[in-house]
Amino acid sequence: MIVITGAAGFIGSCMVQHLNKSGRDDLVLVDDFPVTPVEPGRDVPKMVSFPDVETFPETSPETSPQTMRYVEKVPRDFFFDWAAQNMSHVDFILHFGMESVGMQADAVLLREYSLEFSQRLWSLASMNRIPLLYAAASTEAKWNWTGQKWTVRGSGMAEAERLKRQFDQWVLKQRMMPPLWAGFAMPEVYGPNETQLGNAASSVYQLFRQWQREGRMVIPLYRDSENVDNEFVMDRIFVKDVATVFTWFMNHLPASGFYYLGAGYPRPLSAVAAAIYSALKLPPKVEYQNISSDETCLSQEKNPLPLNRINRIGYKKNFTPLEKGVRLYVKNILNE
Repeated sequence: MIVITGAAGFIGSCMVQHLNKSGRDDLVLVDDFPVTPVEPGRDVPKMVSFPDVETFPETSPETSPQTMRYVEKVPRDFFFDWAAQNMSHVDFILHFGMESVGMQADAVLLREYSLEFSQRLWSLASMNRIPLLYAAASTEAKWNWTGQKWTVRGSGMAEAERLKRQFDQWVLKQRMMPPLWAGFAMPEVYGPNETQLGNAASSVYQLFRQWQREGRMVIPLYRDSENVDNEFVMDRIFVKDVATVFTWFMNHLPASGFYYLGAGYPRPLSAVAAAIYSALKLPPKVEYQNISSDETCLSQEKNPLPLNRINRIGYKKNFTPLEKGVRLYVKNILNE
């Protein structure tokens, strides 16, 4: 069996659907599910249809929800009780984080689910000799559109990232570890199922919604030391590529360590806006807005982990180009 934490969240739900499509339904889904019993095989809350990048028709959106196939759903607060009786049946643990947007104002819950849960999960995987793959701290600052301006991600979610980074540093100090482990540091991830993230959703999602509300897109600029206005440039990855990489690691069992999981082609936000307008077949309407120097400093914090590139260990697939990923996302999900 495969344990998937954060299974009702953005990346976790897409991982479930990806594994189902590849023929795996021996899944144990862990998240903030109701405690009341649920029959195995029923749909997972919050999940929507996840179109296949390679095969779904780009001209006729596939909108009917798919049935999520799984063995059991386990509420996160009861997971370690469940694990005490069932770990002998588990082959892999995929950990996508347990914090949620609703925890932003609760520092105790953020610490419990962003750090302490992960530490206990690591110890559990180590003692039971189970491979563990997890989403490490992000490599890029996340930008939020507040309705009037762009700001660096709100304090609650920024704290969750800080705690994730603290867990990553804790991992580096451990002598007891799973037989295989990998922490994937990702840039901005975009794609189906991220609606629930609200202001923490990707810039692709936020720009599209901004266009829907206001008929325009606003791009933040910062002024450098030479008094020149510049756009922020950052990498992005389509969520389907994240699921594909996790599945490849499970099948090939390469070396343990931290990996950078991004397309490797940083692009400005204006390129995202252009891709959205192109998918909509509309002329672009973009405005620019200067942000404060404080926001600029916050956005430039980097992930200090010793990151490896996955193509150096045999991963041969190309990541979805930004223009293609945005086109598929806009035409088949956002603009349905």
